[in-house]
Order: sequence, then structure tokens, then C-alpha cells
Amino acid sequence: MLAEWLEKLNASQKEHLLAVLQERYADELRDAELAERAARELRYEQLREVLRRMATRERRHAELLKQKIVSLGGTPPPAPQLPEEPTWQEVLEAFESEKADLVSYIENAYGVSDPEVRELFRRIHDEEEQNYRDLLEVITKLDPYQAGA
Repeated sequence: MLAEWLEKLNASQKEHLLAVLQERYADELRDAELAERAARELRYEQLREVLRRMATRERRHAELLKQKIVSLGGTPPPAPQLPEEPTWQEVLEAFESEKADLVSYIENAYGVSDPEVRELFRRIHDEEEQNYRDLLEVITKLDPYQAGA
């Protein structure tokens, strides 16, 4: 099915699709790394576990996106560089990023005609909703002056 659909894409459409997939891939890797680093800095095991689950989902999303990029003949971008220790501000920015991801995945899902890519974006969107709830839980339970993140 994907091969038939790819034959219908012109070069510009294929480039655009690859760019969207590569952007989402880099974002998922960044979010995974940020969640893992923030988890290491937290005092509370329950909240560390929440962030670890989130990081696992983000890494799974990145892997699925990477597979799609490669199947389309593209190359995944390198992992983004992050500061060594995340700050409270970066955790809050990740929360904002998760809200933006929810919108982006829906927009991207309706912007592609390939049913496999559309389903991939919908699936990731659904899991991003859980990430958003998880980050909300962490943020509401942390004291930013004592969190260590």
C-alpha cells in the first residue's frame, strides 16, 4: 500500500512529508532525553517513574518515525543536543511542547493522504495525550524551588 501511494507523490510532496517526519522525529528524541534527564534529578520515585514512562513512549514514537523515514528513502536527523542538566524552565517548556505536539500530530494526520502515515500520527497523538497528563501530574506535584529539575 505504501509503495503505491509513494508512486503518486511528486518530489516536492515527498520532500515535504520527509521534512515533517524528520521534524517530529527530532522532537520526540528531544522530549525523551529531557524526560530521562529530569527523572534522574527528581527526589520522588513516583514522579521519576512517571517521567521514565513518558520517555519510553517518546523513544517508541521516535523509533516508529525513524522506520517511516527510512521506508520513504530518507535519513533520520541526528539527535538534538541538550544541556547536561535540565532546569525547571526546560521541564515547563517540555510541558508546552507536549501541548503543541497534540495539535501538530492532528494537523499532520489530516495533512497527509497516506493512510499508514495518518494512522501513525493518530496513534502518536493519542499517546502524546498521556504524556501531557503525565507532565501535568509531575508539574503540579513539584515545588520548583526544591525539585532539582
